[in-house]
Amino acid sequence: MLISSEFFGDPSVQAPAGSSARELVSSSEGGYSQIWRFDRGGRFRVLKCLKDGFRGDPLYERLLQKEFEIGYSLDHEGICEYYSFKKDTELGSCIEMEWVDGRTLEQFLSEGKHERSVYDKIVGEICSALSYMHAKQVLHRDLKPSNILVTYNGNNVKLIDFGLSDADFSSILKTPAGTAVFAAPEVRSGGKASVRSDLYSLGMVMSLFPVRKYTPIARRLCSQKPEGRYSSVAEVQKALKSDMPAVAGIVFVLFIAVMALVPLFERWSRPAAPASEPASTVAEPVEALGTPSVIPGSNDVILNEVKNLPDTTVIPGSTGNPAPTKKQLPKTTTPKKTTDTHLIDELFRQATELFE
Repeated sequence: MLISSEFFGDPSVQAPAGSSARELVSSSEGGYSQIWRFDRGGRFRVLKCLKDGFRGDPLYERLLQKEFEIGYSLDHEGICEYYSFKKDTELGSCIEMEWVDGRTLEQFLSEGKHERSVYDKIVGEICSALSYMHAKQVLHRDLKPSNILVTYNGNNVKLIDFGLSDADFSSILKTPAGTAVFAAPEVRSGGKASVRSDLYSLGMVMSLFPVRKYTPIARRLCSQKPEGRYSSVAEVQKALKSDMPAVAGIVFVLFIAVMALVPLFERWSRPAAPASEPASTVAEPVEALGTPSVIPGSNDVILNEVKNLPDTTVIPGSTGNPAPTKKQLPKTTTPKKTTDTHLIDELFRQATELFE
């Protein structure tokens, strides 16, 4: 049976928008740029241009040109796509780029608590995009929640704003830059930016997520000295994939060690048996095996009825009573070590919950 597809409403076609239909999306506070959205043939796009007062300034014109050159060199699903650099009669120099239907990471985190899997997805995609940039010899230098977009449909990550970025192939505007709150200490003091300075910013971003597992990783990323941080995004990704961070591993080992000592503590805490009581491992009296006769002046043991003791052996020249053979030795049992399994399960559950 052939079933046709259909619209579930009245379809309409809007005419492609011209320059008069441009919509101002944002104008950076304290910055130099504006973002305009427009419709080109049924597809939304973005124009990034300079604000009034900055247009025509050689420094900011070159900043905009450098941003396009860096952005255009990047091709990754987690990075906003750059299309072209052009001159507009109304806006001046503009970068035409992808429109991302989403909100900033800052807005996303303020929406309330999400599933742990969503946080893992977002952090993983941030790391993937940043790792790609570093492999292309590009530093973001301004990684922060407002420069990370999370799409409404699917919670996909898009890194944006390469206005302060730098690349090995660029020869201009190499001055240290960034946002003070998220910039590494060496960058704030005027030092050279590096992969580890981007990782510091990543650690600051990760510290905003309500996930305990990220805490030891973010703490190491935010080390004041660059050598105290991870050396690459790949190391961060490895730590994120690990089911048990280093701190959790130490706690787990200590937990197992304590549980192994429980039986010893139980043994030490038992009261000692009275001296008058025979030990449980003492064998049956020898009389039960037959009454031996001793000839005065002789150390040899002579048994009265050897036929009744087929399993005993008399050794000439020996003293004392004959020892029963292996078959006649009474069996002894060692009490099993017992621990409170319910207590162990509960302690283990609490220990693992600390690092979820």
